[in-house]
Order: sequence, then C-alpha cells, then structure tokens
Amino acid sequence: MRVEDQKILVALKEAGTIRGAAKELLISQPALSQRLKHIEDHWGQKIFIRSHKRLALTPAGEQIVEFANRVISEERKVRDEVSIHSGGIGGTLSLGVSSVIGQYVLPKMLETYINQHPYVKIDLETGLSEGFRQAPDHFHICIIRGEPIKQEHCQELFSDKLYLVEKKESNKNTRDKPLIEFQADSSYGSTVNEWFLQNSNISYSQKIKVDQIETCKQLMSKGIGMAVLPEIAIQDLNDQEYLIHPLHLKGKAITRKTWICTSDTARQLPQVQAFFQVLKLGI
Repeated sequence: MRVEDQKILVALKEAGTIRGAAKELLISQPALSQRLKHIEDHWGQKIFIRSHKRLALTPAGEQIVEFANRVISEERKVRDEVSIHSGGIGGTLSLGVSSVIGQYVLPKMLETYINQHPYVKIDLETGLSEGFRQAPDHFHICIIRGEPIKQEHCQELFSDKLYLVEKKESNKNTRDKPLIEFQADSSYGSTVNEWFLQNSNISYSQKIKVDQIETCKQLMSKGIGMAVLPEIAIQDLNDQEYLIHPLHLKGKAITRKTWICTSDTARQLPQVQAFFQVLKLGI
C-alpha cells in the first residue's frame, strides 16, 4: 500500500463520510469509493461499515487505521530527517494556527514566506488553540493563543488587548443587548465572564454564539449586539462609529498572548528556520 492510501483511511475516519473525505482529499466520491474498495481487498477485511449517514470503523478497521497513522507519522519523520541534511529550502512546512491568527495575521506572513521560498509546500490547518496544544507533534509550527505548549519551545509573538465593542447607533436603545460570542478556547470565555461579573453595571440580554470571529464582528457592526474582540480584529474600526471599551481586571488591561511553538526536531528544518527568519525571530 502507498502512503496515499494510508492518508485516505485517516481522512475517511476523521471526516466520517465519503463525501467529506472526498472534499478534503480533492478527489471525486466515486474515485474515493473505488480506492477504498481496493484497500479493503488488500487487507481482506471490511474497514468501514457504511450507512446513509456515517462511516463506522469495524474492529479490524480500528487496527488498520491506527497502523495507517503510524505509517504517516514515520514517513513524515523520515522526510524531516532528509530535509535537515539536504541543505536547501524545500519540502513541506506544516502549520497549526489559531483561527484568529489565521484570519488577521497569517496571510501577510505566508505571502512573504511563499515569495521568498516558492519550493516549500504549505500544509495549513486552522482551528482552536486547544486542539493544537493537544497534538503539537502533528505540526512543524503551532501559532496559538492563550497559554504556550509546555513540551515545546515557545516564543511570544505578540500580545494584544481585549475590548468590548458596540455600534453607537445601537446604544440609543436602553434595553440590554445580546452578547455575540465567537468560538474560542475555554480560557478566553472564562476571562470574559469574569470581567462581566466584576462589571455588573454592564449586562446583556442573551448570548448569540457563532463559529467565526468575523461573523461575530459583522453581526456587531450591524447593531445586533455587543462583542468582546481582540485588538488585532478591530484595527479597521473607529471610535466615531463604535463604542470601544478596553477590558481591565484588578487595574490591569486584559491581554491575550500569541505564541509560536516548535519541537526540537522541527527547529532543525531549513523551512522552519526560514519561517522564523521571515518573522525576524531567533530559533
């Protein structure tokens, strides 16, 4: 079996459907179904039980997919070792990046990096920082918010303040307004909740929860409610249109740190070192 076949099995498990895995792998559903049949023929075992809703691993499938994960991990280690000794800047750069950083900071970083190193393949995943803390070995570099990854080498990239933001027009209505929240780590939510408890004169009627920070910001900009946003997300807002109130606890501004983290092995890779050079950071 090829490594690509192992990646197909892992993608099927993670997506849970043929359709979802096909979308992730950028191949057609019929082609993926045919490939899965060949893989199952190779093993002589059913790997997935198919239903109209989800794929479920068989007992044999659990062992086979676990093996596939090991193969993928070992291949990456060998590729990294080869890259270390190659002397050139190429190969793959695997990034796990907080969604907020992916939205507002990463595009400029990657533009510069790709222009300087066009032969490096970028493998990018964005999401909640907590997910990357739990599986940092899946990436060469993690850029996360909140706390650093303890078992990795981490440098503070920057720190930004948190603000309560509201459209001024909506402030004419004296009723309590909704608080619009975007999906974030539990530590972020705890900090915001603590601030509201300490500032009981500011209240909200309900919480509106959305998955993306930009959705949260757009709803707020239409006067639907107020939102707590990091400084990097409000650079295009002005105090003529918005009430922008900095959050403080115990007399200090509430800030959110951003960390860039790597492992000992990743730090030796030329493509990783080049990324740090783009950020003008030591490694």
